[in-house]
Order: sequence, then C-alpha cells, then structure tokens
Amino acid sequence: MTVRALRRAATLLGSCLAVMWSLPPASSGQSDVYLKLSTSERKQIALAAAPLQLSGRPAAGDTAAARRMTGILMDDLGFSLYYRMIQAPQYPGFGFRKGAIDHEAWRLIGAELVLVPTLAVHKGTAACTVAVYDIAQRREVFRRAVPLAQGRGAAHAACDEIVLRTAGERGVARTRIAYCARDGKRKELAVMDYDGHNPAGLTAFGSTALSPDWSPDGSRIALTAFAGPQTAVYVIDLPTRTSRELLRQPGLNLSPSWSPDGSRLALAMSRDGNAEIFTHDLRSGSQRRLTNSWSIDISPSWSPGGREIAFVSDRAGAPQIYIMDADGGNLRRLTYDGGYNTSPAWSPRGDLIAFVSRIRGKFQVCTIAPTGEGYAQLTFEGDNEDPSWSPDGLHLAFSSDRNGSDDIWLMHWDGSEQHPVTSSGGASMPAWSPFLPEAKP
Repeated sequence: MTVRALRRAATLLGSCLAVMWSLPPASSGQSDVYLKLSTSERKQIALAAAPLQLSGRPAAGDTAAARRMTGILMDDLGFSLYYRMIQAPQYPGFGFRKGAIDHEAWRLIGAELVLVPTLAVHKGTAACTVAVYDIAQRREVFRRAVPLAQGRGAAHAACDEIVLRTAGERGVARTRIAYCARDGKRKELAVMDYDGHNPAGLTAFGSTALSPDWSPDGSRIALTAFAGPQTAVYVIDLPTRTSRELLRQPGLNLSPSWSPDGSRLALAMSRDGNAEIFTHDLRSGSQRRLTNSWSIDISPSWSPGGREIAFVSDRAGAPQIYIMDADGGNLRRLTYDGGYNTSPAWSPRGDLIAFVSRIRGKFQVCTIAPTGEGYAQLTFEGDNEDPSWSPDGLHLAFSSDRNGSDDIWLMHWDGSEQHPVTSSGGASMPAWSPFLPEAKP
C-alpha cells in the first residue's frame, strides 16, 4: 500500500487512520544469496523474424489474424530482454531459397535465430505454426502450432516456450497483473494480462480494496479491504473467483504479504495500539508479533528465500526501509538517502530492492541493493508509486499519474522503455503474478 493510497483510505477510517501512512514491503536476507542482475552483462541473442509465409490460399481474415498473432509474439519476445531484434530486409523472397530457409542470408544480416511464421490451408482449414531456426547450427530448434482461435493467449504461450527453449529462462508473457481499479467512489480488485489486455474484475466489495499480493503458486490473491470502520484481510481464490475473509483483528489489518513457501502471511496490525509487523500462520491461524516499537511499522515483505522481512518504519523520525530476520531479530536500516522512503519491493533475483522516494516533492521509483549500495532513480515525471517486480526480476510494474490520472505502467529493471498498459485512469497498486502454468486446451 502506498502513501497516497493510505491517505485516501484514511478518510474512511477517520481520525484513527488520519495520522498513519502505509507503504509496501521489501525483503532482504543476510543468509539469502544475492544474485547479480546480469541483464547488462548477458549477451542478447540476435533474433530476426521472417514475414508470414503463406501456403495455399488462406482467407483474408485468417491471414490478418495470423499477422496480428505474429506481431503479439514479436512484441513479447522484444519485451523479454533476452533478444536483440534484427530488422530483415523488406523485399520479396529474402531469406529463403526454393521454399527452404537460406541460413547464409540470415547470417549476413547478423541473425543468430530466425522466427518463421507460416499460415497453411489443408483441406479447407487454416493452420498457423511458428518455427525458430538456429542459423549457426543450421537446424530447427522450435516448432509449435499457434491456434488462431486462441488469440493472444496462444501467442503468449509460444513466446514463453521460445524463451525457455532458446534462452534457458522462463518467460513472463503468460503472467498477469492484479491491480486496484476505480469503480465510481470505490476501488475494486481487477486483473489483466501483463501487457494490459483482457482486464477483468475480481471483487465486488462495494468499498476500497488495497494492496493485493499473489500466493507463490498463483492460485490466490490476498488483499486488504474495508469492512465497515475496520480493515480486513481477504483471500481471493482465482479458480473459483470467490473471496473469503481471512483475518479481522481490532484496529488495522494492512498489506498482507505471502511467504515464499505459502505457509504464512506477513502483515501490519494495530490490535495492540500502534501498527506493528505480525505473521499469520495459514494452517493454525496463530499470529506472531515481530516488531515492538513506539513507531509505526508497516508494509512487510519477504526476501526471496524467506529468511528475512523488510518493512517501513518511522522510528528514525520519517519513513525509511528496514530489514529484519523472519523471527524479528537482527534488525538493520536499509535506506539513508532521502527523508521519505517507502514501498519496498524485492526483486525475485534477490539483487535489487525497488522502493519509492519523495524527491523534490514528487514520489519516484528507485532501486537499491540489499547491502545499501547502488542507489538508482528510475522515474522522473509525475508521481510514481507501487513498484512490483515481474517473476523473472527483469521488469517492474508501477502506478504513475504523469499523463493526468493514475494508470499502470511497465519498465525494465534499469528504468528503460517506460510505457502505460492501462489508460482508463484510477488504476493503482499493481501486483505482478508469479509464473503461471499454461492453460490446457
């Protein structure tokens, strides 16, 4: 939950909340392995795409659908950061000889991999396939049918399989992003594809939903919502699209965060007075208090290995990010630069923590290493909040009002290629899903 979001929530909670702010979590682990983000060091694979190859006489509608699907697939591959996209010469027949791929022609333009989409008609039925060729080894390394009827989903699935087959990594094309969407005066939970398509509502609380967080297996989302004068923690079961109230203690119950093994939630509760960090065991229902301070401690999040929890505290006089062991011990302060740092989110790779810093009166997304080194400011226009990492640690979703209203934006880990994926306004608090299993036909 971000500072602005909690301020909006405070108007509903009254004076009890008016003095409080809310911020997301991060995690760091003294015992965790901090992997170097190797994107800048990894050699991207030079990938070129051939024009759509036609076999037979497909209908115009099928041809247009196949070209759209190829465009989606290329957008996914380009976004992944594993490939350097090569533009092929735009003249008929380039890259093919007697119907077969001309490896030498592609090699001369610097391509290491070539993607070849084909639309063929057999017995009156159009079928689209995608093949990938390794130019150096002169062999086909991937082939998959891409059903036109499955639309974007088929293109996303093909992208992830190509990434796995050629880069040895899991792709994020089939991941989804949960977010809080304005519905009149309310905020309800919604979900969309990672690229902003296929949005769908998930809740109808009739109040304000805040701070969604996905379970590690991607089957559930925990969130905070107002229940009368209180806040309660709810869990949405995604296969059934049903919700249940999990926790409602006296006072505030805010910013639930799943442990990496899915057994516990970390959250902030004010049942004992001011807001402190607790864990809630999902099997037994028992709670354990981790912090004990006069200050406001809020917005917990787990390290990738589950050994530590990061949170935000104003114990130094203003919000800063701290890290502690998962049992509450070994507490240390992470951020020192800037007088107002909130909303930490730990990269799944363990090497960077994204957070929000107030800089010259505006909220900006920044990153820092868990050691406190390597500070970098990623955003510069408008207010930017709620950073959430993709499960591969190469991209960030965040909310920004730079175009006049809150919308969800994406960028790469280094701040490059920032672009919106919603445009309706009133969208905030994105939560990027874990890797999701491919849906069976």
